[in-house]
Amino acid sequence: MQVFGRIADFIAETALGGSLETRRLAALDPDDSALSGTDRELTTPADWSLTAVQALAELLDTPRPTMTDIRKGARTVGSLTPSTAVGEDRAPESGLPTVTRRLAGSLAWSAARQGAFTDDTDADLFADELAASLRGRLVIADADLMRHGGVDWAYGDTASDTSARAVPLTIRVNSQQAPEQLRRVAETALRASVLDVGARVTRGRLEASGEAVRRCSGDIEDCFDPRRNAALARAMRRALKDGVAEEAVERALALARQGTDDDALSALIPDTVPARPAVLHVPRAFGKAVADDEAWTFEQDGGAVRARDFRTGIARTVWSFGTPSLAFNASPTESGPTIHINLPAFLDGAGEFQAEILCDTLRYWAIALTMSAPKGASSAGSIALTGLGALLMASGQAYGSESARHTAAALAHLATRTLREIAMETGAAAPGLGEPPVLDDLPDGFAQVAERVGKAASPFLPKAALARPGPTLTCRAPAPDIAGLLDADSAGAAPVQSATTSDASLAGGQRLRNCARTGLLALGCSVTDVERAEDHAAGHGTLRGAPGISLEDLMERGVPSAALERLEDSIAEGASVRHALNRWTLGDRTCRDALGLTSDVIERHGNALCGAIGYTEEDIRAADAHAHGTGDLSQAPDLPAAIRAVFAPPSQQDRMMMAAAIEAQIEGCCAVELALDGEATIDDVAALIDLGGELGLRDLSVRRTASGLFDMLPSIDFDKGDYAAEAPAAERIVERTVERVIEKPASRRKLPDRRKGYIQKATVGGHKVYLHTGEFDDGELGEIFIDMHKEGAAFRSLMNNFAIAISIGLQYGVPLEEFVDAFVYTRFEPAGAVQGNDSIQHATSILDYLFRELGVSYLGRDDLAEISPDKADPGGLGRGVEEEKLAQEDAAKFISRGFSRGQVPDNILMFANAPKKAATGGDATSGHYEIEDQGISRPASRDISVYSGAPCPECGHFTVVQDENGEQTCDACSWTGA
Repeated sequence: MQVFGRIADFIAETALGGSLETRRLAALDPDDSALSGTDRELTTPADWSLTAVQALAELLDTPRPTMTDIRKGARTVGSLTPSTAVGEDRAPESGLPTVTRRLAGSLAWSAARQGAFTDDTDADLFADELAASLRGRLVIADADLMRHGGVDWAYGDTASDTSARAVPLTIRVNSQQAPEQLRRVAETALRASVLDVGARVTRGRLEASGEAVRRCSGDIEDCFDPRRNAALARAMRRALKDGVAEEAVERALALARQGTDDDALSALIPDTVPARPAVLHVPRAFGKAVADDEAWTFEQDGGAVRARDFRTGIARTVWSFGTPSLAFNASPTESGPTIHINLPAFLDGAGEFQAEILCDTLRYWAIALTMSAPKGASSAGSIALTGLGALLMASGQAYGSESARHTAAALAHLATRTLREIAMETGAAAPGLGEPPVLDDLPDGFAQVAERVGKAASPFLPKAALARPGPTLTCRAPAPDIAGLLDADSAGAAPVQSATTSDASLAGGQRLRNCARTGLLALGCSVTDVERAEDHAAGHGTLRGAPGISLEDLMERGVPSAALERLEDSIAEGASVRHALNRWTLGDRTCRDALGLTSDVIERHGNALCGAIGYTEEDIRAADAHAHGTGDLSQAPDLPAAIRAVFAPPSQQDRMMMAAAIEAQIEGCCAVELALDGEATIDDVAALIDLGGELGLRDLSVRRTASGLFDMLPSIDFDKGDYAAEAPAAERIVERTVERVIEKPASRRKLPDRRKGYIQKATVGGHKVYLHTGEFDDGELGEIFIDMHKEGAAFRSLMNNFAIAISIGLQYGVPLEEFVDAFVYTRFEPAGAVQGNDSIQHATSILDYLFRELGVSYLGRDDLAEISPDKADPGGLGRGVEEEKLAQEDAAKFISRGFSRGQVPDNILMFANAPKKAATGGDATSGHYEIEDQGISRPASRDISVYSGAPCPECGHFTVVQDENGEQTCDACSWTGA
């Protein structure tokens, strides 16, 4: 076989995969011992994006020998020599050059052993061509080849085969079991969804129970007792409420008691049903029966049904679950590895499609697959065309046009003819050749394609008997684990979804796709026209000069330049105008003084002030389009109508007709995956099924995207109890119209302008911490402030903003106990001994100390304190009059004269923590309680409401009680009198 070396020259001329660059990446898998605690250096072409580099790093996750030597006794072909490991040291491969050498070298060496080359020079050149096509991303191999291809040749490792495809469940419409199989497919899909949700909920609730035990710092028995561990009790209640079996909760705690980790919980969680694909084979006769509204008779006397009713049942299953996929024509069996041909990469700098390079690439990889395939295999692998939509856009062709379909058919015809030529050289099975495509309306850039396809095809004369399997030509999207390697604008035969793509280096974070820019230039647009089109599609990244809401308008309203700079920074980071214009960006003073907004309006609409300022929805949309673009060129006002039509989104029917044009030229399938809107009906799906039958598609998948209700469901909070606490919504039927009360969204509870609270100073691990609290009128915690002493500005700012976030959550109704459970016992520095707090003496972090303090002070969480709050409380009643007077002096510290503006009496009596225990022998519902005894002897325990209100003449306290006989007694000093 002759090798020309044109691929390497093309890669060098177009600078594809040019200079190499070594990038440092953090370890992607911290659990991998080979990567843990280290950074990886990965060598890739400099023009690769970070997404592509990370995708390659994830593929190169298997440690390989770091030292190798020539394998003894192995055949050497040119410079291609099998190697074996030396020593035990292993590490993941270092980058793309290592992968290309391993994969290309092993395939070339294998082909040389089969006698594919006349001399060793051709074998070396063949390996260089394969490597160049990989380096320039003309070709991307599947994940199994990228990971393990050629490791036996390069390292002496055993290659693991993980390329086996899932065998789909085959359903035939003419079989009498078809209705029952369709029902099982729907049941399996629904059961898989239910089990997946159940498994996730069960795992989460069991892990929460174990976490409540691990975070407990008390006695081990108390930690496992929900009567003494409040966090465990809450976790168990939630688990049982969500339907977790009691046995699973009990066994999870038993496992935690024995010291096992969360992996042991897997035995308690049901396995999910594996997602097995299903394919429904639909013959053309069924489509005719549907069109003629005839009966459809099943094979083997299985009865008959109305064809349209059966078709509607199929559409209902597809509409509901997105399965099964539909095959209206037979496809060859696919096995072995898959090689993806990246069609847009064959366009040179002048917009000319290099048909010769495409043929060489197909030729070399077809030979490599054929020569390395087992002789008994059904196929030598698959060669999949991808990136068709980006190629058409870059050449200035509308995806839904007839010209685009002719171009795609010509490319598919050329690829099939190339594989047939290779089959004649290697004696492999050859694909069938379709009718010659129409070449009259191909663009100028496809002149080479038209020239090669226009030549008469050679008769198929195989070199030898068909002793080898050949590759199958298909058109499909790459798998997700290798899709990132391509940096592609489209996948498979699908159109380009948006004219823009993300780019973090630009203001606004968007730019025009390369294929869209190339397509505009190919259509005759000037550089200025392209820039204007990019401004429309990707936005300006600024509000300067924007319609509706602009910097100039805000400046006229009195917004200072500092606030405008913060607004511009938020817009540049990709925030929408609606949410970028908020109280924190502008500042409360600016909102009040410059914009004239009241405090209530700022508090109520602080997250989005556009409407409060006076801007309309049209103003907001216009400003958003100016700042962030529309993502679409079909409505660009500066482009002619003919050019805008090129970038118009194609219809679902256009995509199906494109697939039919390709499948007419290839033996394999052209996968079509249609995503309908959530509002699509079963009839819409049925119409697509009918069209697929008319076109004879080999692989049609239809699914419905999320509807508005589906998107809304996760945001509905059913755990607050609001729906159960309130009376059910009244229903009134008038002419079959049902009216329901719509629940209001959560509203923010406003703190009083003059509010209570306390300040706690403490030192945690040598770092001073000041905790300020603010309370609602009823005493509930409503806000916190955290001040750190002698810390860096960044750390202080983070703590301040963290406190603001907690305060906002409290004011919107998030229970304090949720925050306490989330942050107690978190571990990070500073940590250590706590000084200045009478209940907490040690903390694992600042957050641990803060939320344990809040839990003790506001929730009564004694389990979070090392010292009982009762023992540390100086407000308990003393032992005798002298000790009680000391308590009175301490009590004055707990009342703020400033808050009450001096309206605090001088003689205050402190009662310890309010009544807790019912009086012995008394009625708990009668209002008579016994105050906890802390060492004082009183004549009788009584409710504080029985005091007469007169001061004691002896001690001055208001603890005078008058009995039935008119005798007065003071509970504080035991004074008696009439």
